[in-house]
Amino acid sequence: MIHNEFDPDRRAIINPEECCRPVEGFPEICIGIFSKPILDWVLKSFGGAEISRFNYCTGTIPIYEVEAYGARAAVYAPMIGGPAAVSTMEEGIPMGGKYFVYFGAAGVLEKGVSHGKLLLPTAAVRDEGLSYHYLPAADEVELSPMDVSACRAAMTELDVPCAEGKTWTTDAFYRETRAKVMRRKEQGCISVEMECASLAAVAQFRGVRFAEFFYATDTVDDAGWDNGILHEKGAGLEEICFHTAVETGKRMKLLSNT
Repeated sequence: MIHNEFDPDRRAIINPEECCRPVEGFPEICIGIFSKPILDWVLKSFGGAEISRFNYCTGTIPIYEVEAYGARAAVYAPMIGGPAAVSTMEEGIPMGGKYFVYFGAAGVLEKGVSHGKLLLPTAAVRDEGLSYHYLPAADEVELSPMDVSACRAAMTELDVPCAEGKTWTTDAFYRETRAKVMRRKEQGCISVEMECASLAAVAQFRGVRFAEFFYATDTVDDAGWDNGILHEKGAGLEEICFHTAVETGKRMKLLSNT
């Protein structure tokens, strides 16, 4: 099987540091926001100077330096999907990023989890392709317990309730079948999204710190799909999500320096 062809060679033919140069003064904390409305709220609330860009053939993604809640962070809106999201981490590392916190929408696999609630993944089922280029084949990738703990502590400090469990990372939004949902629930998954396993694999391979959390937007279960608040794109959750992300980054950095 092609997924068993992992090559541990640290050097590839094309490497991120050959394509992206260090940016002077680049913040070590990097926050990827999978929501344009939330990013717009952040820039309106705190301001932000553009300090660099991720450049693609379809356009560019601005990177803003934002000072908020006692920290300085690089803030940007990654594109959806593992390969696209990973490119912002791969290129953010040579720019100067060390502590990566990403957040965005996720579907929940249990009706009892209310829409709008935050979800904290502890591991991700690798139902995507990118992670197999960074780690040997396995069903799951565990998120760093230290970084999960940092995110959990941030939520506790801010009095934000959350649900914890595994997440199901898939490449195929339109192929979330009832049978697959049941299998993922049996594995302990509480959510479904499209980037976590890929990002966690790259972070582990590159030796950087990574945490992610989600806000529940819709429900996918054996009864079908309740699209819930998916169409709201994070409206109403701006402050709690961004504050949680910043506090998580601060704790990750502090734990690394102690």
